[in-house]
Amino acid sequence: MANNVKNKLRTCIFYVCNLLLLFHCISCVQGNLQNRVETVLEQAGKNKCELEKVLSHYQGEKEKLAAARFLIANMLPHHSFIGKELDSLKRLKKESILKGRISDEVVKQWKSFDYRNLHKIKDVEVIKAEMLIDNIDLAFDVWEKRSWSKYYSFEDFCEYILPYRVGNEPLENWRRVYYERYAPVLDSLYRGNDVVKAAQVLSMYLKKEGFANYTDFNLPHLGALFLLENRVGYCRENCDIVTYVMRALGIPVAMDFYEVSPSYNSRHFWSALLDTTGLAIPFNYTEQVPSRHPEGLRKMGKVYRSCYGIQLEKYVGLYADRQVPHFFRHPLLKDVGNEYFPNNSIKLHLADISGDWAYLCVYTGRELYPIDISKILGDEVVFYNVEPELIYFVAFCRDGNMVPADYPFFFTGEVVNFLIPNEQEREEVVLTRKYPIGKNPLFLSSAVGVKIEGANRPDFKDAELLYMVADTPTVNYNVLYPLRTKKYRYVAYSSPQDKRIQLAEWHMYGLGDYPLMPERIWANHALSKTHRGILDLMNDGDWSSFYMSAVEGEKLYFDLGKPQVLTKFTLIPRNDDNYIHLGDEYELYYHGGIAGWKSLGRRVAERTELHYDNVPQGALLWLRNHTRGKEERCFYIAAGKQIFQ
Repeated sequence: MANNVKNKLRTCIFYVCNLLLLFHCISCVQGNLQNRVETVLEQAGKNKCELEKVLSHYQGEKEKLAAARFLIANMLPHHSFIGKELDSLKRLKKESILKGRISDEVVKQWKSFDYRNLHKIKDVEVIKAEMLIDNIDLAFDVWEKRSWSKYYSFEDFCEYILPYRVGNEPLENWRRVYYERYAPVLDSLYRGNDVVKAAQVLSMYLKKEGFANYTDFNLPHLGALFLLENRVGYCRENCDIVTYVMRALGIPVAMDFYEVSPSYNSRHFWSALLDTTGLAIPFNYTEQVPSRHPEGLRKMGKVYRSCYGIQLEKYVGLYADRQVPHFFRHPLLKDVGNEYFPNNSIKLHLADISGDWAYLCVYTGRELYPIDISKILGDEVVFYNVEPELIYFVAFCRDGNMVPADYPFFFTGEVVNFLIPNEQEREEVVLTRKYPIGKNPLFLSSAVGVKIEGANRPDFKDAELLYMVADTPTVNYNVLYPLRTKKYRYVAYSSPQDKRIQLAEWHMYGLGDYPLMPERIWANHALSKTHRGILDLMNDGDWSSFYMSAVEGEKLYFDLGKPQVLTKFTLIPRNDDNYIHLGDEYELYYHGGIAGWKSLGRRVAERTELHYDNVPQGALLWLRNHTRGKEERCFYIAAGKQIFQ
């Protein structure tokens, strides 16, 4: 306990000291580059000579000297972490690729681990001249070979090609090894002049190399050399791989992200190709290749970019104001909403002013989360370049918490429409979910075409059809009644030839609603040890866990031990368990502006839908499950239906 306190205190002191140095460096961003370089050299300590070697090396080479100055002038915030814990966790990541997963016991063991408590190594104190020189020379060599480079500025080159790191990964000489591995690939696939087509063929090649998606541990960036041989991680690691590959080959890319989604419960990173047109082209190579006309993008709200260079303050004095959430004081993040949602603004007039700053927020299902900040001028606040067709809140920060400054509103892209509840006009609503449906129709549609048959011979030569699922279920919990009520010993559950079985729960019942437990389960092909081990997920009471067959067209056979009268089946296809869950306790709220959320009462779900007859018209609603889960989002009612954003 004492050591933990000391570590946290040491981390806090280290952070404050570095913050003061950063503010000094940031204050010089608008000043002379050489002055900024001198400031960093003063902080380099014994490593100053290494940085001076780089500057001396490029005397007489104007552009390379400017590039070296850019890297050094912006070096102060950059660092990595070291510790034996990181070595252990990266080894587990590597093993997970072969094993398919990391055990729940191991995940639980490392759940409380926070890499930010490890020893931090500042680049400015350890980086070597040889590494910087090698990085600069290789970056220039490849850039000068690319025909598209003439369409970009030197500043673009410095930010999107030149940097020797992408985040807080270990310092490594990665550029040459990535070039040697992927330059022949690009040369064999594309030799044209279109940077987008070059990025497309590389993305498709990277996808074929595979990627294992695991988000089990909280780790810093894994590093170029680790990812070169171990394609594992989550969306951030996808971006890191693309950044190393593309920049090594002279293709300008960045990593963009939203801190919190307006629609889902996680942040998300993606790669952004800087096109010759000046536009950012978002893509994630495991999902889609870069295209000048991208489709199917997630809701973003507000987009930020991770940069190497220290960014100008959005507002004077912002970085030094300790009352502002740390995210908006991060010197390496750039607001790039203008590249995604240009030429729009949200202008609001605030009746009750609280402090200097107002925040644009989304509701996460538990709290108002700020995604943008604006300086209050008089009673007016303006937020720029925000995604339209979404619901937002404007809020103040009080004691570290966001509190609403007005009613929530829907932003059309041009007009702000407030969602003000009409307390005098109430309506009845029917609720079936607490969270946006996302990809669930794809999961539920896995049940379409499923056939359920009964037989008294194990070879099913006397099989009779008991039920066939003709349409996509509208909810996850489905009760099916057999066409025949005679005795059968064997039951078959079969998927169509072009689909896999994806079953969260499967229950069979006899007379008196008595549950029938099979004595044996087998399939129309040999089940692997893994798939035999997950058969019980169909009867574990967890509606979010599921059995998924290894092959399409699989049939599962259930031996009931003796002939039984089958009275009904309950079928729960693979799903996210955000539909109404029988037996759970729910509470419906509506938003009352500065008064916050107001309860409309609690209900215990007896069916797959909840009914409320006292809902104010025009209100923004939130359905909370007090029994389980954490995925919840606000919605409104239109034409009698729940509308999530």
